[in-house]
Amino acid sequence: MRAVVTMVSLFFLGIQALDHWSYSGDYPQLNEWSEKYPTCGGQRQSPIDLQTKKVKYNKSLRAPILVNYEEEELEFPMTNNGHSVQIALPDSMHMIDSDGTTYTAVQMHLHWGGGFPEISGSEHTIDGMRRAMEVHVVHYNANYESFEKAKEQPDGLSVVAFLVEINNYAENTYYSSFISELANVRNPGESTTLKKVNIRNMLPQDIQHYYTYLGSLTTPPCTENVKWFVFQDTTKLSLSQVMKIENSIKDSNNQPLQNNYRETQPLNGRVVEANFQRYALSMGDSPTYPPKSAHVLDSHPH
Repeated sequence: MRAVVTMVSLFFLGIQALDHWSYSGDYPQLNEWSEKYPTCGGQRQSPIDLQTKKVKYNKSLRAPILVNYEEEELEFPMTNNGHSVQIALPDSMHMIDSDGTTYTAVQMHLHWGGGFPEISGSEHTIDGMRRAMEVHVVHYNANYESFEKAKEQPDGLSVVAFLVEINNYAENTYYSSFISELANVRNPGESTTLKKVNIRNMLPQDIQHYYTYLGSLTTPPCTENVKWFVFQDTTKLSLSQVMKIENSIKDSNNQPLQNNYRETQPLNGRVVEANFQRYALSMGDSPTYPPKSAHVLDSHPH
């Protein structure tokens, strides 16, 4: 079975490449975004530092249901958009959140470090600690029928995010095809087809437990209409895999694309919730968790 990638997905795949901004170098660079994109200076910006002592436990939050993430034999357009590597996803993939809202998948992309001596590049931090990388799966609220309509709505978008940590002793073979395709998107605007990838396998093993809050896109135009789901569990890659990602592609100035992450933004009174209890977990207790969904594959090796 082949993935059916809609024109909306293909449009979104290139939307960032049409916007002229940068993390460093070209105007507007990171600290100048709000001059060209005023919303980037707003009060509900992402990413944030997830301060675990201040997170509110909400026992009513159920595990997200990820539908068709585990399909095999799909093919995904993948491109270097000058800011990241971006993978278009078929609209058959979608997520149902705890409120019963369905969000249709559009694309996934990565953020990483790499600039010497920088070895960490996640956008969200946990208690001030930055991880090696972060992956975002962008969705739109299916109530609005299309991404184009949803992106203008106050509850139009959601992002499923997970952090990547380094495991020095094991290569994550679920990322092998993705990493080998990076050579084919070395320069901005280049595209390839990603094959032999199961998107679910690229996610952490545990996708039931998460932080959630209301925020924004982490790149211009920084629209403040994103419901974030940040998994508590992480994906593990070997050091050599992370270094390969950090050094494989170039930006629009023909320089290595590195440190493509935004610094954490002020919380400004927002409440971050979680469906797990941090202290119970750390003390080895067995708190009550939401029931597992039949649609969620929650056990595979990493």
